[in-house]
Amino acid sequence: MALLVIGAVVVFRGALRLYFAQEDFRGLAVAAGVYPRHAQLWRYLSIQTFMDVFYPFFRDRPWPYHLVSLGLHGLNACLLFWLLAKCFDRVAALVGSTFFAVHPALFTALYWLSARADILAATFALLTVMFALREGRERWLAVPVFAFSLLSKESVLPLPDVIALLDWWRITKHTSTQKPPKAWTWTTVALVLLSTIFGIYLAHAEMAARSEAGPAYALDFGTPLIGNLFTYVAWTVDVALLRPGMRFVDHQDPAVFGFAVAILLIVALLALWPALRRRGWLVALGSVLILLIPVLPLRNHTYHYYLYLPLMAASAGLALLFDALRSSLSRSEREQRRAQKRRAWSHSSSWLVAGLCWVLLTWNGARLVTLMERRPSPVYPGLCGDPIVDRALIAERVIRGLRAGSIPPGTELVFIMRERLALIARIVRGSGESPPPTQEVYPETNVKTALFDGVGVRALFPTVDSVTFVTRLGQPMAQRRYVVYAPAGESEVFDAAALDSLLRSPWVTRW
Repeated sequence: MALLVIGAVVVFRGALRLYFAQEDFRGLAVAAGVYPRHAQLWRYLSIQTFMDVFYPFFRDRPWPYHLVSLGLHGLNACLLFWLLAKCFDRVAALVGSTFFAVHPALFTALYWLSARADILAATFALLTVMFALREGRERWLAVPVFAFSLLSKESVLPLPDVIALLDWWRITKHTSTQKPPKAWTWTTVALVLLSTIFGIYLAHAEMAARSEAGPAYALDFGTPLIGNLFTYVAWTVDVALLRPGMRFVDHQDPAVFGFAVAILLIVALLALWPALRRRGWLVALGSVLILLIPVLPLRNHTYHYYLYLPLMAASAGLALLFDALRSSLSRSEREQRRAQKRRAWSHSSSWLVAGLCWVLLTWNGARLVTLMERRPSPVYPGLCGDPIVDRALIAERVIRGLRAGSIPPGTELVFIMRERLALIARIVRGSGESPPPTQEVYPETNVKTALFDGVGVRALFPTVDSVTFVTRLGQPMAQRRYVVYAPAGESEVFDAAALDSLLRSPWVTRW
């Protein structure tokens, strides 16, 4: 298990350097008293309770929050290993859980604090499965733990179906010499009932409350569903990112559809192998599809980190494939060597191969995550290609500039991009140019999004009265401070008099 934690840290350690971004500021703003508390059951544990627990200790320092997310991810990898080791050899369990622990598709889940909902929900989901597979009274602990998982993120709604599938598989592999397992127990029924009730709540209460989101969470059971399926299948298997420029983007990728079809055909052909079927190949594949159900119909959202929970089922499939291959090779050796020698060699060589898999997967994950973290924007020089990394860096630079300035209590902060200010300065100096258009350009929208429409500023500067982003300057006012920012986030604070002098300065027009 130590190898799994080490691998996760090696691959995703860069998250510890990253600042807050976008919705990350929501919890800070609630703690600062400038934003209302999350008052709905929807993700209450991951959104509100998480901050209630950790904010008193961490305050506005980002790295401890990221450390908690990374620690939970390492715990999830260990819990997955424990579950896989119950079904297969520990060598196969190591290969499968390593595949999950260092998978590059989990980049956003570890680098964006707001994606902690997926990590936390998966932790409780794994514990739910662990309790549900037990035979004693502790099996009932699966019900409250599953409730915690639902309150972390609704994507775990199909989990009881996976548990029912596992129960069915345990019956089919039962032999007359074994104690018959209990299946279709009242615990499983209670889990299905709890999932159904929470699903109804989401459909009626939460979806109505989020109607303002418009088409963002629109469902489509037609072509987008198939496109999402192919994209997620390709992302799951393509751990090497064969075409990195395309794979880094979070949207449906038609370029990988052919690759996904080939994968599905290979998976179907492997199902003809009796050794795989005995080990639960169809159960693992079915679990992947079941856990993908909540995200497949989303017309406008196709994100890598949505694979967090389905990747665990895919890791189980890899573990049983490794186990079947290892057993097949052992049988070949049995025909050539004496039993005692063969067992010693098979055990040693299996661990050697598993260790090599750990090294290669960890190296590959670290390489790709570093590329994702550092890749530049192909359109806007000076910005990062990954939006979360880009906006976290922008937010950090803006906050640093604000802390270097003088912002008295009761201030109204007005943000304006320096390039737009340069255009206004030319007009002030009588250059005869027409006023710049009022429509925001991408760098302006990007900075505003990075700061969660100004909520991030008020969260860290709670004495500020208001934060606005403008494309035109009105009459300067004494109670205002003007934040002139660059597209990459570098910023400086001016009062009304200093701004007026800036507009009349000859060098400002060079921006």
